[in-house]
Amino acid sequence: MLTRSGLGALIVAVMALGLGWWWKYEELIVVGIAIGVVVGASIWLAQRPFRAEIIRRIGAIRVPRGDPINVAYRVRNTSRSRTGRATIVDYCAAATCRIKLEPVAPSYAVDFFGSMPTHRRGVFDIGPFEVERIDPFWLAIGTRPDRSTDSVTVHPKVYQLLGPQGAVRVIDSESVLRRASADPISGLMSMREYVAGDDPRLIHWPTTARTGVLMVRQPVELRRPEFTVVLDASDEAGTADDFEEAVDVAATLAAHAVRSGFGVVLRTTSRSHPGLATPISDEGFMLDLLTPVQQVNAGNLLSVATLFSHGFDHTSVVVVTGPNGPSSRLMNLDQVVVVRIGEGAIAATGVAIAAAGAAEFALRWETWKQ
Repeated sequence: MLTRSGLGALIVAVMALGLGWWWKYEELIVVGIAIGVVVGASIWLAQRPFRAEIIRRIGAIRVPRGDPINVAYRVRNTSRSRTGRATIVDYCAAATCRIKLEPVAPSYAVDFFGSMPTHRRGVFDIGPFEVERIDPFWLAIGTRPDRSTDSVTVHPKVYQLLGPQGAVRVIDSESVLRRASADPISGLMSMREYVAGDDPRLIHWPTTARTGVLMVRQPVELRRPEFTVVLDASDEAGTADDFEEAVDVAATLAAHAVRSGFGVVLRTTSRSHPGLATPISDEGFMLDLLTPVQQVNAGNLLSVATLFSHGFDHTSVVVVTGPNGPSSRLMNLDQVVVVRIGEGAIAATGVAIAAAGAAEFALRWETWKQ
């Protein structure tokens, strides 16, 4: 492929040959032939194979949205002469990464580094990449394709939320994540016969007196989900950029719950990715659950009421939506709190926090939790 300079040189060569033949001007013909030879030589030089082995290595196969994908290219010279200068052109979704390669000595291997931006969540292929070589006259560019590809997962970005350990910030005048002791049946005890080695302090004397057999208390751990995050996936709630920020907020709240030792129920109003009705205690699984969720139209939208058809069951619900949300009416405002995220988001009745993005939400959380 010719560069702009190469294309200009080729046009000059053709014009010189044409005018020289038309005017019978031999000097112009010689000039045209000379320029044409130089352009042809440039094309040949640019198309020479790049005599080196190139291996791509991805810094991390999972990165938060907004963080760059760091890539290393190991160039190993397997020839007997130094490699020439070249450029690696690599691709990931709509992003293009260009890494300039300096000459590598024979039998040496050198690492070159680059990065690719991430703006959207998802699982993306990196590559295939191309090796570009340009001739010494900067008239032609030759490319050598490399078919190798790698995969990277871009998951939601999680922001740090600071709060009291063991209990998370109050949302609707009660804890967002209530302590297990707040559950009326969390302290339920069962009874069983005493076995040698049991702690005598666990003996339940009233039951022992009634039955005539030594009975000990055995705690039964019954923990109900006390916190539910609902992501509003309606395409009318906000723009695509607003939605990405809202997903980050949903991931941040869910991760904060998991790190505080609570299971969190994560739901979305997307019919194809509704989430799970059972508590999640693994942060990585939670991020994987949110990674493929995209905005949907009204025909593929679930209402919040549909997600809780069996009632709220003593759970506090946080609905994360866009600046125009929520997309469905919320009947029980005592247990449902709305967080609006996106450009132009404003607070209203039932809206606990309104922020332009996830970073601003984290800052407002710090002042609001006090």
